[in-house]
Amino acid sequence: MFRNYLKTAFSVLVKNRFFSLINITGLTLGITACLLIMMYVINELSYENFQKKKDRIYRVALEWGSEGSKMKFAGVMPALAPAINTQLPEVELAVRLVKDFDAIIKDKNKQEIREPDFFFADSGVFKVFSFSLIEGNLKSVLADPYSVVISKTIAKKYFGSSDPLSQQLLYHDTPLKITGIMEDVPENTHLKCDFLVSYSSLKALGRSTDQPWNSWGDDLTYILLRKGGSLKNITPKLADLLKKNTGEWISARMKFIIQPLKDVYWDSEVRGRPGPTGNKAYVIIFFSAAVFVLLIACFNFLNLSISQYIGRIKEVAIRKTAGADKKSLIFQFMTESFVVIVISTIIAVFIFDGFYIRLYSYLGAKFVLQNSYFTVLSLIVISIVLIVGIIAGGYPAFYISRFNPIEILRKDSLGIRNKLTLRQILIMLQFTISIILLAGTIIIFRQLSFMKNSKQGFDKENVLIVNFPGQDQKIGDKYEVLRDELLKNPNVRYVSGAYTLPGVNSMMNISVTPFGASSDKSVNIQALPADYGFVKSLGLEITDGRDFDRQFSTDRLESVLLNETAVKSLGLVNPVGSKLMIPGEEFKKGVNVIGVVRDFHLQTFHKKINPLLIFMKRGMYVFLTIRVNPGNIKGTLDYIMSTWKNILPETKLNYRYLKDAYFELYDQEKKTGQILSVFTLLAMIISCLGLFGFASFVVSKRIKEVGIRKVLGARTQGISMLLSGQFIIWILASSLVACPITYFLAVRWLQNFAFRTDLRIWIFAVAVCFEIFLALLIISWLSWKTATRNPVEALRYE
Repeated sequence: MFRNYLKTAFSVLVKNRFFSLINITGLTLGITACLLIMMYVINELSYENFQKKKDRIYRVALEWGSEGSKMKFAGVMPALAPAINTQLPEVELAVRLVKDFDAIIKDKNKQEIREPDFFFADSGVFKVFSFSLIEGNLKSVLADPYSVVISKTIAKKYFGSSDPLSQQLLYHDTPLKITGIMEDVPENTHLKCDFLVSYSSLKALGRSTDQPWNSWGDDLTYILLRKGGSLKNITPKLADLLKKNTGEWISARMKFIIQPLKDVYWDSEVRGRPGPTGNKAYVIIFFSAAVFVLLIACFNFLNLSISQYIGRIKEVAIRKTAGADKKSLIFQFMTESFVVIVISTIIAVFIFDGFYIRLYSYLGAKFVLQNSYFTVLSLIVISIVLIVGIIAGGYPAFYISRFNPIEILRKDSLGIRNKLTLRQILIMLQFTISIILLAGTIIIFRQLSFMKNSKQGFDKENVLIVNFPGQDQKIGDKYEVLRDELLKNPNVRYVSGAYTLPGVNSMMNISVTPFGASSDKSVNIQALPADYGFVKSLGLEITDGRDFDRQFSTDRLESVLLNETAVKSLGLVNPVGSKLMIPGEEFKKGVNVIGVVRDFHLQTFHKKINPLLIFMKRGMYVFLTIRVNPGNIKGTLDYIMSTWKNILPETKLNYRYLKDAYFELYDQEKKTGQILSVFTLLAMIISCLGLFGFASFVVSKRIKEVGIRKVLGARTQGISMLLSGQFIIWILASSLVACPITYFLAVRWLQNFAFRTDLRIWIFAVAVCFEIFLALLIISWLSWKTATRNPVEALRYE
């Protein structure tokens, strides 16, 4: 019986090639888009899923600063974890991990290899996290200083097929004894570890602090809650520990934040994070776009299926008269729908397989589902087939099979023309979603353009950023020689060292207090160590006072610049000449404000401008800014390279343009807009395919009417307008629905961004006009083709 259903389904598919092709094309596009994004979403949501105790693991982060200038750090004090273990009975175990971002391992040939996944860890790390130890004693692998557990991949990398246990690895020039081998840590974690070195090694290396309650930022602290335990009592106890061990002043400006392990990956604001972070906003945008595209494809399939089945209404009547029951008819029509859906899904899977890796590469995301790829993909495919089959395939089958055969045979059309309400709604929904996607795409690109082209407060043109490891004393001592040598070239206008720059994420904050004020008046302010020429090299504007000047010997240790936001935060009425207290032995007598810089964006428009203090401190310059004349760029670059090579021959020159570095901050928005534009294009193609197919069906039912009207003298233009009028009304109705929805979503999304609100009406107008233009193009062509038919042929049409 099922074989007969399949034979009938394929014969119907071949017989109605035109509608079948439209259905398969629309569904294939929708399912492909859905597969690509669903796999991306599941990939992002899979972080930390391998952790067996993930529901009981929390990270203790730290928030520091006063209102308006708060910062969040992933690392807390080294003393916190031991204190939790002894004083908080609700916690089963607290462990610390410290990442070495600059770890160097020397192989057998003494070749230096940078290892990015290098951590120091407490011995209890294996009790908290699901890191599987293959070889070694769980209780003692990290007990002694200079002991290390390595992953299988690292063991093979450095030791090949030989047994690495009890052998040594050189960490810089310090030998580490291998005491254990662990399974490779899955990629879907923010703690991707290849090396776990005993925490006690930090003290042996002389890298532990003498005041473990007064330093923070490096020690990632995780707690494992006891089974049945509650966080309710932990937060106040942590606040008590902080106050008891740091005093009133620090505890008033600091608080601990307890983050569930599942939320750690999504926290992109925290500083000192050890691994990758995700962005929930983009996941939601992509997921919504994929669902929208699949919905449009389903609406398209549903609409065309109903149209096709209505064309076979007499077949249904004859089958029922011949004894076919409702159940067999439903099964037949469901089989036909599933054949189309399965064909579309198979094609979609092949397209998906060729594009998903490119998508991840383009988004800069890690594909972490290697081991479960086939299982996850199979579940998604089966789910899509069942959902689309039941919803989009089930309704037409039930709709057609419910008609009474006597009514069908007695009435030629069964009042079909009056029963188009559902299909009209489906067409409207398709175009409503298309308009929302199109308007959303325009909004993202317009927002991106606005952020890029608006005044950032600095001049980004013709400025080079050069990596300068000034914290290395040997290199730092040559800074002034390099700077002065570069300035000898007439095409080099300004050279300055700086700790951070626009387009660079590194930040440093200090506590600043007006001279003579109590400590509770201190403000947390971003600090930027920089040299003479920094203001001019970036094209900053001094609104009050003056810039750093070599003619004033006091500028190097006693003078600072503030931005306008810092002046407001400190409550300075006459800022120039004011005295401030800042941390540092060399600044213990205080510093004087010599100038105020107009606010400029060190970060993107996503974030408000922070209070900023610029001061001079050689040895903290991580970059050089070099402003050059626009002419003869190649000659200037050659001079810079040769000068660098002469003065710093052992260091490679790495440079980029400030403009490029700053625009990289908007790279994610750019990629989001581009991907959303692809989904919008798919949605519009599917919508137009659906409109074309449905309009073809509706118009074909009025061909005899067209013939009669032409015989009675109706003009071609009039008939064309008559046929296309109803469709245009549907598209206009879609626009009326889509505009307020899109406006509401846009306002919600843009409320935290700098966006020109006067452009929103223009955006909606463009989206609606474009959709109407496409619809008019399709409908007008079909209507004109029908209206120009020979009336004799039209009257003979069946």
